[in-house]
Amino acid sequence: MTEYKIKPLAVTDKEAFFEASADELRVLLALVELDGKTDAPETLARLAKISKARAKAALVFWNEAGVIRDTEDASTITEEFEERIRSGKILELDSESVARSIRNASLAGMISECTALMKRAALNSSEIKSITALYEQYSLSEEYIVTLAAYLAEGGRLTVTKLVNKAISLSEREIDTTRALEEYIVERESESEAEREFRKLFGIYGRAPSKTEKECFKRWSKDYGFFTDIVGEAYDIAVTSATRGHLKYADKLLTRWYETGCRTLSDCKARYLADEAEKKDKKSAQTSSKSTSYQKKPEQKRYGNFDPKEAFMKALERSYGKKE
Repeated sequence: MTEYKIKPLAVTDKEAFFEASADELRVLLALVELDGKTDAPETLARLAKISKARAKAALVFWNEAGVIRDTEDASTITEEFEERIRSGKILELDSESVARSIRNASLAGMISECTALMKRAALNSSEIKSITALYEQYSLSEEYIVTLAAYLAEGGRLTVTKLVNKAISLSEREIDTTRALEEYIVERESESEAEREFRKLFGIYGRAPSKTEKECFKRWSKDYGFFTDIVGEAYDIAVTSATRGHLKYADKLLTRWYETGCRTLSDCKARYLADEAEKKDKKSAQTSSKSTSYQKKPEQKRYGNFDPKEAFMKALERSYGKKE
């Protein structure tokens, strides 16, 4: 575990405090939260709500500025940095700072576009602070924020909370550039299209797919790379071969095909026919083995014809003697 000593300096002692970016300040606050002890940059990144690469860069910045240094001794913590990341996951900025940021960074256009996408006449000061924080504290570009807002607006009603939460979530997964965001959107749209087709195929209407169904759909399209043609083949086999559990049966077929290297519809059909032929051969062999080992039981002795009248007469003779 790495330990850092944070020197007990007043803010005015170092120009670095005025030159530091929002990310660098957040990392320093996170380091204070950990009492100067951390096992990996990932821990700092998680607390500071930034990527691992930015956390590493921030540590280098504060080392070079002489504010922190590696040490084996216990760390000392100053009292100048008591402010913590708030529960809203962004630092609260005063209205004057927000206004200055909008003027300096020309963020007014971004705010205007987000407002239009939300179908609002205007945003209140708190909402503007939240969106501005994505630019100031998470270093997300104006293009990134507007692109994300447009994507979310297509999926339903867009709100500031939805935009901020999604941006933070993606940033934590290091999807924090416009290019990475666009790749993410393309991938998600592809998954959504596949899910729509699979729902139609399995007759899932009027309700959302269950957790199991969604996991199957995602696995088939994303992990296996199978779409309607191959999944449709598995479905057709399932509905004719299984009396129930069509989804489970289809998933079993698709997993078998994928694991045996089938990537085209013809490959999957050939694999299925080969598997069925193999099952038939095994069944025939088992039946033949049973028939050869079967021994016919000897027939039991059959008694002659039984005459009820004669038997009755003999019973009378035994009881009363033979009639002369």
